[in-house]
Amino acid sequence: MAEDTPPPTTENPRPSGCWRLIGMMLLFILLIGGFLVWKFVDVAKEGLAWMGTNFVTQDINQTFRQSVTEIASNQGDILEVSTMQTDETVTNYDMKTLFNQTVYLGTTISEIRLPVVYRYHIKISEDWDLKVENGQCIVHAPALRPSLPPAIRTEGMEKKSEAGWLRFNAAENLAALEKNLTPTLEKRAGNRSHLNLVREASRKSVAEFVKTWLLKQDASTVDQVKSITVIFPDEIPANGQPRIMPPTVQVP
Repeated sequence: MAEDTPPPTTENPRPSGCWRLIGMMLLFILLIGGFLVWKFVDVAKEGLAWMGTNFVTQDINQTFRQSVTEIASNQGDILEVSTMQTDETVTNYDMKTLFNQTVYLGTTISEIRLPVVYRYHIKISEDWDLKVENGQCIVHAPALRPSLPPAIRTEGMEKKSEAGWLRFNAAENLAALEKNLTPTLEKRAGNRSHLNLVREASRKSVAEFVKTWLLKQDASTVDQVKSITVIFPDEIPANGQPRIMPPTVQVP
Protein backbone atom coordinates (compact mmCIF):
# COMPACT_ATOMS: atom_id res chain seq x y z
CA MET A 1 0.00 0.00 0.00
CA ALA A 2 1.49 3.26 -1.09
CA GLU A 3 2.05 5.87 1.48
CA ASP A 4 0.00 9.01 1.18
CA THR A 5 2.22 11.86 0.12
CA PRO A 6 1.43 15.17 1.81
CA PRO A 7 0.20 17.94 -0.44
CA PRO A 8 2.87 20.39 -1.42
CA THR A 9 3.04 23.45 0.76
CA THR A 10 2.55 26.79 -0.95
CA GLU A 11 4.40 29.84 0.26
CA ASN A 12 2.60 33.17 0.57
CA PRO A 13 3.70 35.38 -2.27
CA ARG A 14 5.94 38.25 -1.17
CA PRO A 15 5.07 41.77 -2.16
CA SER A 16 6.80 42.61 -5.30
CA GLY A 17 9.35 45.41 -5.43
CA CYS A 18 7.03 47.35 -7.71
CA TRP A 19 4.35 47.77 -5.03
CA ARG A 20 6.95 48.77 -2.47
CA LEU A 21 8.25 51.47 -4.79
CA ILE A 22 4.73 52.77 -5.41
CA GLY A 23 4.10 52.98 -1.67
CA MET A 24 7.30 54.92 -1.11
CA MET A 25 6.40 57.31 -3.90
CA LEU A 26 2.94 57.89 -2.43
CA LEU A 27 4.47 58.59 0.98
CA PHE A 28 6.94 60.99 -0.58
CA ILE A 29 4.15 62.78 -2.45
CA LEU A 30 2.14 63.10 0.77
CA LEU A 31 5.14 64.56 2.60
CA ILE A 32 5.86 67.05 -0.18
CA GLY A 33 2.18 67.99 -0.36
CA GLY A 34 2.01 68.55 3.38
CA PHE A 35 5.14 70.71 3.28
CA LEU A 36 3.76 72.80 0.41
CA VAL A 37 0.45 73.29 2.22
CA TRP A 38 2.31 74.36 5.37
CA LYS A 39 4.43 76.86 3.42
CA PHE A 40 1.38 78.16 1.59
CA VAL A 41 -0.42 78.81 4.86
CA ASP A 42 2.68 80.49 6.29
CA VAL A 43 3.13 82.72 3.23
CA ALA A 44 -0.58 83.51 3.24
CA LYS A 45 -0.37 84.61 6.88
CA GLU A 46 2.61 86.85 6.10
CA GLY A 47 0.82 88.26 3.10
CA LEU A 48 -2.29 89.03 5.10
CA ALA A 49 -0.19 90.63 7.84
CA TRP A 50 1.66 92.74 5.26
CA MET A 51 -1.58 93.79 3.61
CA GLY A 52 -3.10 94.61 6.99
CA THR A 53 -0.10 96.71 8.05
CA ASN A 54 0.03 98.60 4.77
CA PHE A 55 -3.71 99.17 4.83
CA VAL A 56 -3.49 100.57 8.36
CA THR A 57 -0.52 102.75 7.37
CA GLN A 58 -2.30 104.15 4.34
CA ASP A 59 -5.52 104.70 6.27
CA ILE A 60 -3.79 106.41 9.21
CA ASN A 61 -1.72 108.61 6.91
CA GLN A 62 -4.67 109.80 4.85
CA THR A 63 -7.03 110.26 7.78
CA PHE A 64 -4.44 112.12 9.86
CA ARG A 65 -3.58 114.50 7.02
CA GLN A 66 -7.25 115.29 6.54
CA SER A 67 -7.63 115.93 10.27
CA VAL A 68 -4.65 118.28 10.57
CA THR A 69 -5.85 120.21 7.53
CA GLU A 70 -9.17 120.78 9.30
CA ILE A 71 -7.38 121.72 12.53
CA ALA A 72 -5.17 124.23 10.71
CA SER A 73 -8.14 125.88 9.02
CA ASN A 74 -10.31 126.00 12.15
CA GLN A 75 -7.86 126.47 15.03
CA GLY A 76 -4.77 127.95 13.37
CA ASP A 77 -1.63 126.55 11.79
CA ILE A 78 0.60 126.72 14.87
CA LEU A 79 1.01 123.85 17.34
CA GLU A 80 3.12 125.06 20.27
CA VAL A 81 5.21 122.14 21.51
CA SER A 82 7.67 123.50 24.10
CA THR A 83 8.69 126.49 26.21
CA MET A 84 12.07 127.23 27.74
CA GLN A 85 13.18 130.04 30.06
CA THR A 86 16.89 130.70 30.36
CA ASP A 87 19.26 133.50 31.34
CA GLU A 88 21.07 135.00 28.37
CA THR A 89 24.15 137.21 28.28
CA VAL A 90 24.74 139.50 25.30
CA THR A 91 28.05 141.36 25.04
CA ASN A 92 29.37 144.02 22.68
CA TYR A 93 33.08 144.86 22.38
CA ASP A 94 34.24 148.08 20.73
CA MET A 95 38.02 148.41 20.37
CA LYS A 96 39.72 151.55 19.04
CA THR A 97 43.25 152.00 17.68
CA LEU A 98 45.19 154.66 15.75
CA PHE A 99 47.90 154.63 13.11
CA ASN A 100 47.14 151.22 11.63
CA GLN A 101 46.58 149.59 15.04
CA THR A 102 49.83 150.96 16.40
CA VAL A 103 48.31 153.00 19.21
CA TYR A 104 45.73 151.20 21.35
CA LEU A 105 43.05 153.48 22.80
CA GLY A 106 41.16 150.88 24.79
CA THR A 107 38.06 148.70 24.46
CA THR A 108 34.55 149.54 25.58
CA ILE A 109 32.67 146.51 26.90
CA SER A 110 28.89 146.55 27.27
CA GLU A 111 26.92 143.61 28.63
CA ILE A 112 23.26 142.79 29.18
CA ARG A 113 22.05 139.83 31.25
CA LEU A 114 18.37 138.99 31.17
CA PRO A 115 15.86 136.12 31.48
CA VAL A 116 14.36 135.11 28.13
CA VAL A 117 11.38 132.85 27.39
CA TYR A 118 11.68 130.88 24.16
CA ARG A 119 8.69 129.15 22.63
CA TYR A 120 8.79 126.54 19.88
CA HIS A 121 6.16 125.24 17.49
CA ILE A 122 5.53 123.21 14.37
CA LYS A 123 3.34 124.23 11.44
CA ILE A 124 0.42 121.83 11.23
CA SER A 125 -0.09 122.48 7.51
CA GLU A 126 3.38 121.20 6.58
CA ASP A 127 4.09 117.64 5.50
CA TRP A 128 3.43 114.75 7.89
CA ASP A 129 4.12 111.08 7.24
CA LEU A 130 2.81 108.28 9.46
CA LYS A 131 3.85 104.66 9.04
CA VAL A 132 2.98 101.59 11.12
CA GLU A 133 5.67 98.91 11.53
CA ASN A 134 5.29 96.02 13.98
CA GLY A 135 2.94 97.99 16.20
CA GLN A 136 5.11 101.12 16.16
CA CYS A 137 3.62 104.24 14.58
CA ILE A 138 6.57 106.20 13.15
CA VAL A 139 5.69 109.88 12.74
CA HIS A 140 7.81 112.10 10.50
CA ALA A 141 6.72 115.48 11.82
CA PRO A 142 7.22 119.00 10.43
CA ALA A 143 10.31 120.98 11.40
CA LEU A 144 10.69 122.44 14.88
CA ARG A 145 10.65 126.26 14.72
CA PRO A 146 11.13 129.09 17.24
CA SER A 147 8.18 131.41 17.83
CA LEU A 148 9.56 134.91 17.25
CA PRO A 149 10.29 137.23 18.85
CA PRO A 150 11.25 135.59 22.14
CA ALA A 151 9.77 137.10 25.30
CA ILE A 152 12.22 139.29 27.20
CA ARG A 153 11.69 139.59 30.97
CA THR A 154 12.73 143.20 31.42
CA GLU A 155 12.18 143.08 35.18
CA GLY A 156 15.20 140.82 35.50
CA MET A 157 17.45 142.70 33.07
CA GLU A 158 20.94 143.75 34.22
CA LYS A 159 23.10 146.17 32.22
CA LYS A 160 26.67 147.34 32.53
CA SER A 161 29.06 149.22 30.26
CA GLU A 162 32.69 150.14 30.83
CA ALA A 163 34.69 152.42 28.54
CA GLY A 164 38.35 151.93 27.71
CA TRP A 165 41.00 154.19 29.20
CA LEU A 166 40.82 156.66 26.27
CA ARG A 167 37.23 155.89 25.32
CA PHE A 168 34.13 157.83 26.31
CA ASN A 169 31.40 155.86 24.54
CA ALA A 170 30.06 153.55 27.24
CA ALA A 171 26.49 154.84 26.90
CA GLU A 172 26.55 154.74 23.09
CA ASN A 173 27.94 151.21 23.02
CA LEU A 174 25.27 150.00 25.45
CA ALA A 175 22.53 151.69 23.40
CA ALA A 176 23.77 149.91 20.27
CA LEU A 177 23.72 146.61 22.14
CA GLU A 178 20.14 147.19 23.29
CA LYS A 179 19.07 148.08 19.76
CA ASN A 180 20.31 144.75 18.44
CA LEU A 181 19.14 142.73 21.43
CA THR A 182 15.97 141.27 19.86
CA PRO A 183 17.61 140.24 16.53
CA THR A 184 20.46 138.63 18.48
CA LEU A 185 18.07 136.60 20.63
CA GLU A 186 16.04 135.59 17.57
CA LYS A 187 19.17 134.12 16.00
CA ARG A 188 19.96 132.24 19.20
CA ALA A 189 16.42 130.86 19.37
CA GLY A 190 16.89 129.05 16.06
CA ASN A 191 20.43 127.77 16.52
CA ARG A 192 21.04 124.06 16.98
CA SER A 193 22.11 124.27 20.63
CA HIS A 194 18.83 125.92 21.65
CA LEU A 195 16.77 123.55 19.50
CA ASN A 196 18.49 120.57 21.13
CA LEU A 197 17.57 121.87 24.58
CA VAL A 198 13.85 121.65 23.75
CA ARG A 199 13.98 118.73 21.32
CA GLU A 200 12.82 115.95 23.63
CA ALA A 201 10.06 118.02 25.23
CA SER A 202 8.88 118.98 21.75
CA ARG A 203 9.01 115.36 20.60
CA LYS A 204 6.85 114.32 23.54
CA SER A 205 4.29 117.06 22.80
CA VAL A 206 4.01 116.03 19.15
CA ALA A 207 3.63 112.37 20.15
CA GLU A 208 0.85 113.26 22.60
CA PHE A 209 -0.87 115.28 19.86
CA VAL A 210 -0.82 112.26 17.54
CA LYS A 211 -1.87 109.93 20.37
CA THR A 212 -4.89 112.10 21.22
CA TRP A 213 -5.95 112.00 17.59
CA LEU A 214 -5.30 108.26 17.30
CA LEU A 215 -7.41 107.33 20.33
CA LYS A 216 -10.41 108.99 18.66
CA GLN A 217 -10.21 106.60 15.70
CA ASP A 218 -11.97 103.24 15.38
CA ALA A 219 -10.80 100.34 17.55
CA SER A 220 -9.39 98.34 14.62
CA THR A 221 -6.94 101.14 13.90
CA VAL A 222 -6.00 101.77 17.53
CA ASP A 223 -5.37 98.05 18.15
CA GLN A 224 -2.66 98.04 15.47
CA VAL A 225 -0.56 100.67 17.29
CA LYS A 226 1.32 99.99 20.54
CA SER A 227 3.68 102.98 20.56
CA ILE A 228 4.41 106.26 18.76
CA THR A 229 7.86 107.46 17.70
CA VAL A 230 8.38 111.04 16.49
CA ILE A 231 11.21 112.01 14.14
CA PHE A 232 12.00 115.57 13.06
CA PRO A 233 13.39 116.39 9.59
CA ASP A 234 16.86 117.37 10.88
CA GLU A 235 17.21 113.94 12.53
CA ILE A 236 17.14 112.00 9.25
CA PRO A 237 20.68 110.88 8.23
CA ALA A 238 22.24 112.43 5.13
CA ASN A 239 22.09 109.07 3.32
CA GLY A 240 18.31 109.03 3.74
CA GLN A 241 18.32 105.68 5.53
CA PRO A 242 15.64 105.16 8.21
CA ARG A 243 16.77 106.03 11.70
CA ILE A 244 15.96 103.61 14.51
CA MET A 245 14.67 105.47 17.56
CA PRO A 246 12.98 104.31 20.77
CA PRO A 247 9.25 104.89 21.26
CA THR A 248 8.32 108.40 22.36
CA VAL A 249 5.04 107.39 24.05
CA GLN A 250 3.11 104.17 24.55
CA VAL A 251 -0.45 103.62 23.33
CA PRO A 252 -2.86 103.79 25.04
